[in-house]
Amino acid sequence: YDTTAGAPAPPAAGCYAGRLISLPVGMARVHASHFMGAHLDMEKYVLSDAQKRDFFEKGLATLDNLLTEEEVAEIEAVYNRFMSREIHVPGKDFCDMSKPFDTKFEDYSIINCMLPTKYHPPLEGNIYERLAATVAAQLFPDTPMAKDYDQLLNKRPGKADAVFGWHQDMAYWPNTKMTPLTTTVTFSLAIDSTSEASGCLRYVPGSGKPKTLRPHHALGSSRDDAHALQAEMYDTDEVVLAPVPRGSVTIHDEWVVHGSGGNTSSGERRTYVVAFRAAETVKLERAAGFTHSHNDEVNWDTFHAHETTTTQT
Repeated sequence: YDTTAGAPAPPAAGCYAGRLISLPVGMARVHASHFMGAHLDMEKYVLSDAQKRDFFEKGLATLDNLLTEEEVAEIEAVYNRFMSREIHVPGKDFCDMSKPFDTKFEDYSIINCMLPTKYHPPLEGNIYERLAATVAAQLFPDTPMAKDYDQLLNKRPGKADAVFGWHQDMAYWPNTKMTPLTTTVTFSLAIDSTSEASGCLRYVPGSGKPKTLRPHHALGSSRDDAHALQAEMYDTDEVVLAPVPRGSVTIHDEWVVHGSGGNTSSGERRTYVVAFRAAETVKLERAAGFTHSHNDEVNWDTFHAHETTTTQT
């Protein structure tokens, strides 16, 4: 809220201008509206100290009720147009994340749609992106952050093989020699409530604190054959599940080891991903020809040739 002289005091906990929101103490969703005659030009999800601590210590935190049901439904309508292929996405940017690129659509287990706002510009700047930007700014107040990429994922019902392999996000991106500042927060919005049965996100708390890349290998015969990677796992790794209800999100950093299991439930597991990185890093990525599109001419092997043969612990 505005803290300048004469500005109204914040309303009682849980009651915010223009809407009634029930959130735990320490979290607040502030919406642009009028309050006591004053215009508060603000949309913000206020992080608690516990959420910040989880993000920086464990590598992952949960933000409950980031979006209202109405906001999720509005995004869902566009999301479904991508999944039905009404909105065209060319080449490898519409694929199965767990199978070779030449897999037929009817055989997909994890539908992966890269860069939806590139292929449907009206989605750009939606309420989810705007709130995510305020969270990124709270986590990294001294580092200008910018949206790097977005992605839609859908684990189809009854697909036990819809497994997202264990990985660190940095394994998919340019290495630290090219982008020394790796500062990242990746948001995963639950369009559907997630559970262990539907293949919710799972992670190894604290695994990213060394900020080193574990050995990864391509799940296909090559990176041209399939996009997905698999990280080396250790006997000491403690796996924790991170289920979230519809409209809530998980946020994770660039080094934490994470993945997700198959979907053995009778419902879809639809997720909308948005990643924010240091603005200077995004600039360096684009200068290298890296846009996160699977249609990019540059590839993972170019960026990570030295890591593929080097074991890091």
